[in-house]
Formats: sequence, structure tokens, C-alpha cells
Amino acid sequence: MSTPTKNMKRRLNVAVTLCLVVFTVWIFINLFQVAITDSQKYQALANRNQFGSIPIHANRGSIYDKNGQILAQSATVFNIILNPRIFQQNFDDKETAKAKAEMLADKLNELFGTDKEKFIEKTGIKGSGEGYQIIAKKVEKPLADQLSAFCEENDIPSSVIYPEQDTKRYYPQGDLAASVIGFLDGDGAGQYGIEAYYDDYLAGVDGRIISAQDALGQEMPYRYEKTYDAENGDSLFLTIDVTLQHYLEKELKNAVSLHEPNNRACGIIMNAKTGAILAMSSVPGFDLNDKSAIYDQKAVALLAAMPQTTEAEKDAYIKQKSVYLEKQWKNKAITELYYPGSVFKVITGSSALEEKVIDLNTRFTCQTMLLPGMSKPFHCWSTRGHGSQNFVQAMTNSCNPAFIQIGLKLGVDKFSDYYKAYGFTEATGIDLPSEVQKSIYYEPEDMGQVELASSSFGQTNKVTPIQMITAYAAVVNGGKLVTPYVVSKVVDNSGNVIKTVEPNIKRQVISEETSKIMRQTLESVVTTNGGSNAYIQGYHIGGKSGTSQKQDENIKQNREDLYVSSYVGFAPADDPEIIMLVMVDEPSKGEYYGSIVAVPVVAAVFKEALPYLGYIPEYTAEELANMDIKLSSYEGMSVEEAKQKIQSADLNVQIVGNGANVVAQVPTRGNSIPHKGTVILYTEENYEEEFAKVPNLMNMTLEQVNYELANRGLNLKATGAAKREGATVTLQNWQEGAVVAKGTIVEVMFAIHDQTG
Repeated sequence: MSTPTKNMKRRLNVAVTLCLVVFTVWIFINLFQVAITDSQKYQALANRNQFGSIPIHANRGSIYDKNGQILAQSATVFNIILNPRIFQQNFDDKETAKAKAEMLADKLNELFGTDKEKFIEKTGIKGSGEGYQIIAKKVEKPLADQLSAFCEENDIPSSVIYPEQDTKRYYPQGDLAASVIGFLDGDGAGQYGIEAYYDDYLAGVDGRIISAQDALGQEMPYRYEKTYDAENGDSLFLTIDVTLQHYLEKELKNAVSLHEPNNRACGIIMNAKTGAILAMSSVPGFDLNDKSAIYDQKAVALLAAMPQTTEAEKDAYIKQKSVYLEKQWKNKAITELYYPGSVFKVITGSSALEEKVIDLNTRFTCQTMLLPGMSKPFHCWSTRGHGSQNFVQAMTNSCNPAFIQIGLKLGVDKFSDYYKAYGFTEATGIDLPSEVQKSIYYEPEDMGQVELASSSFGQTNKVTPIQMITAYAAVVNGGKLVTPYVVSKVVDNSGNVIKTVEPNIKRQVISEETSKIMRQTLESVVTTNGGSNAYIQGYHIGGKSGTSQKQDENIKQNREDLYVSSYVGFAPADDPEIIMLVMVDEPSKGEYYGSIVAVPVVAAVFKEALPYLGYIPEYTAEELANMDIKLSSYEGMSVEEAKQKIQSADLNVQIVGNGANVVAQVPTRGNSIPHKGTVILYTEENYEEEFAKVPNLMNMTLEQVNYELANRGLNLKATGAAKREGATVTLQNWQEGAVVAKGTIVEVMFAIHDQTG
């Protein structure tokens, strides 16, 4: 055998050296990649194996009404977490693992309704995510404690399945102001309403506990643990008053029940001077604690009729339900446009007065108007016509031709200038999400005489309710356009005020002088000719109703019967503090005039709200002379003494029995009874009370109602426009057929069935 030559050895050495160099470079590259390039990846892998991490969820800030009443709050709950890897390490024997899994599955099903088979599958999960499986969410502490006790009794380590602290949002008021407050999504972030708009303040910052773990996943002693505390969210105090919100929602629900609108109803109560929202509601609404249920009964019925046999039908059902949910969650007052109708006449009128193209003595003629380019003329809503009128009469009569004439006097440019100045070309800036950013209107260059005419009485432009009430407030508050807002202050977890919202006046739109004229004019609308449907004895109220045709929807659906009924009222009329808008979209039960559908809502809310807010009624001499009489107690008096007292109060008396003294009376003490009403006195201990059935009084005149009730021995309390010629009953407090004691007071609301209310 020959020995290697020097050249062979040299080549071998070179080859070996090259291999060593390549190997060294490969090692170096991999070390560089591990240590530098992918360091975060491998650090995470190491931490995953060496450290356990338990989140500490921050408590979301609370939401309060203006008086400190809770509207939304968070409480500690728990998510139940399974660690499959630790389960397998602790129970590596198959039989033991199977027994423990089945035992746990039974208990979890008992406590939380967990699917047994799915849980057993999760105990054997391998691969990514094996250390964290959510078994149940938002579990109350008593149930979480029961699970922990069960695991301890059955030798199941706490690292296998354990409660992880979380928070749950509660809404103590249920459906009250739901569309304003909003709610959270599945990840706990604000999704609608205030919860979404102020999410950064409310959310807080989650904390975390980092602890070292041994090879079996057990936590090592506390010296290896690091805690990062959670920072709880800030709390909000709203301008909303729960009491006013309740009044508004109660009456809106009554209106929805009575008139069955196809497209919901909404209402806003606002401080006319500051823009603070005192109440805001969309009806039908929803319960914030069960937001995924459908609350519109028409929608419920339509969904129930949808088949769900095939996959396509199921998909159609889910899609339609999503549409209904989205609709009920939306805040109608800020997210939808509508034709304001005659309510808009206050904008046209105030603009014309400010520009001095008209004054209070300018005369307007109610007549058919055919403008150049029109194939059909404009008509007044009243077929009888209003003749020649001054400005106040035109506003009271809600005469369309009169306001067309006013709009034409104002002109396209000035009309457009005031439309913009009153805020209709931009969002109001209210601190709520999803406000419509722009109304629908004609730009000056696109507006001819016909468009100006129809715009002047509110039948062309589409605006949001929040835009309308904000502009209307400027008409009556001295001419100042304010920014509406719902949050008054933000308070941190220690009670420190970190943000205060002050009223913001955007601009002066009209003068105080013009505003004063408009206040007086709009009060006249309510009080003229014996009082409109909004009239409340003892209070000075101004307002204007609107009845608008939904031109776009009527054309789309080939109909003529889709209307929007609305009303804006304010009080006190001489110095407005509170202003209210109510809009009912597509009433479907016959009545559609704003004076019939929307005005009673505002009147009923004002009737409760004004005394609550501290406004004392101030009666005129005529009102004092016709005020209801509050009854005293006559029980125990002699019949003659009681009779004399009752008759001296301008009341009638009916004696039942032959006793010498009064043992009972109807109406009872404290009730208010109209002049000439009847008090029934029972004079024998074993008397039999007399009863009568309440008749159907709807659509009757005052004379007819008096006759019907008097024949049955019942007393009448008339409200609304009872003294107006042509007024008829639109509401009665006792249903037809109700059996009541004779002498009972039947309260009846009278209304004018036209556009003047």
C-alpha cells in the first residue's frame, strides 16, 4: 500500500478546513438568528414554557344619569379556563384521564350547561393553543366557587381548570335610554351609543400576573411572580335625567301602541339654552341586558312566519333578523333623516322676519299656487282655505301657501344662508356615534322657485330630529345655535373630575328681538281659539306640529299614505328652558296628523315634567274660574252640612240612602272634579255602591261626551283642545266597558283633527 503524498495530505487538510469553516459559519448564522433575528420568537416560546400569565381585567367605568342614578356598571365575573397540556401531564394514565374528564364534564354541564362531549374532546387537545381553552364565559362567583370546591374534593389541581377573573356589564334600568347608552361587543369594547363614543375613557387598562412555572405547569413560589395592576376605567355623568327619560318613553310607547308606526318613533328633550340632552329615546327599543332579542312585535311575527327548512332559508332568516337587530339598536334621533313638514315653518318664518322681508302685519293669501315649470299647483292642506292672514294667523293655521309666499320673499340665497346658519348642512356634533353628517337639501345653484316653495314648508329637505330640535331651540332661545351633548363630566376611579363639558354656542343666527317675536307667535299657536291639542292649564307653552308626506317612499312603493307626524314644543314660552321633539314615522292606524299623533305625547310629558322640574302653574283669571275643585272628605258630616259645602263649591250632589250622616263618598277625598260635577254621598252603613259602564267616547264632541257621562252618573275631566270648535275625543283614561263606581272621574283628551295643532 502506498503512503499519502504531501499533495494528498494538503488537499485533505484544505477539504477538512473548509468543512470546519462552513460548519462554523452555519453555527454562527443559526446562533445569530436565534439570538438576534428571531430572539422575540424564541423568548416567547421560552416564556410560554417557563411563565404563566393570568390577565387582570380592568373594571369598566360606570355610567350615571345627571342625579347619580346608575345606568351601566361592571361587576367581577369569571371565565372558566381549561389547560389541556396540564390535564394530560397530571393524568397521564388513560383510564384516570378518562374518568376525570367525564367527572368534570358532568359537573360543568350541571353548573354551566357545557356540552359534555365537546369538553371531553378539549381535554385531549394537542398542538397550538393547548394551554388555554375557554369552557364557560361570564360566570358568577358562586358558581365559580362551586367548581373550585368540586376540583379540590376530587384531587383535580387548580392548574388544570380554573376561574379567570373578568368583568360583566350590567344595565340596571333595562331598556331605558338603550339607544343612547349603547352596549359592548363580544370582546368588551363599546359598540353603540355612549359605550362606543366614550370607550377610551370607560375601558381602562387590563393588568396581568406573570408567574414562573415548573415542568408540570405548576406555579412556583411567589418570589417568581410579578403583578401588573389593572387601571379601572373612568366613569361618566350624563345630562340625561332618568325621571324625564321615563316620562318620555312611557308616552312614546303609548303612541306606538295606539298608532302602530311602521318605522318606529323617537323623542328628544333638551335644555333650549345649553343643548344638554335631558332625555332621548327610540321606540320600540330593546333591553340592554338582552340586546339580541327582537322587541318589535311586527318584526317578531314576520320572523316567525319565515321558513327555516333549507340552508338558504336559514341564511335568509339570519340575514333578516340581523336587519331587525340593527334597526332596533340604532338611535333614530340622530341616525335617520325625515321630512320635517310644517315644523320647519318656524325656520322659514324666523329667517324672513330677521331679514325684514315680512313683519307681523304682512298679509298672506291662502290660494292655489302654480309656479313656472309646475304641472300641478301647490294646495293648502285645508280644503276650506284660510283667506287673508297675517303672520301669526298663517303660523297658527299652518297655511302652506302663506309660507310659500314667505319663502319666495326671502329668496333662494337668503333661504340657503339661513338653512346653513341654523346648522342643517352639517352634523350637530353631539357626543354620540353614527350621527348623520349631512341633511338632504338643494344647493343654491340647484334651487329654483319650485324647490324654494316646497322647501319653505318642509316638504323637500330631509333632516335629522337632532338637527331640527337644535335649530328650533335657536329660534326661541334668543337666536343662539348650541351644540347638543349627553355627557356632562368624566370622573376617574378616585372621584376626581378629569373632564367637564361646558355648553358651546356656535353662532348667533337671529336676533333676540326676532326670537322674542317667534316665541310669542308659537305660544299663540297653542293658545289661540280656546287652546290647541298641546294646551295645559296653568302653563305657557309654545309649539308647532308637522305632518309631512314621505315623498321618496311613496314614489318607491307607489303609495300616497306614508306620513311622518311630528311636534316640537317648548316651555315656559316667554323664557324657554325645556324643548321637546316627538316624531312618529309612518303611523298606520288611520290618524296621521302631527296634531293628533305627536302633540298628545308632548302634552302628556310636559304635564308631568314641568311640575317635576319645579315650574309652578300660573293660571289666568279664566282658568282660575274654571279650575277643577279638589274634594275634601265629607265622611262623618251630617248630610245637610256636607250638601251645603258641596253646593257652595259649585258642585252637584246626589244622596243615596236615608241616613243622617255621610259614611262614604265618590269621588273620594283628594280627587279633583270639574265645576258642576257630581259628588255621590252614601248615608247608610250597609250601603250598596252604584256602578256604571264607561261608554266609548272616541271621536265624540264635548257636548256628546257630557251627555253620555251625565246619563251614567260619571264625571268628566276634559283636557287638550276641549273648547275648540270641532274638537273630538282622541283618548280616554277608562276603556270602553269598564265598570266603575258612579261619580268616578273619566278623563278625556280632546283634539283638533287638522294640521293646526
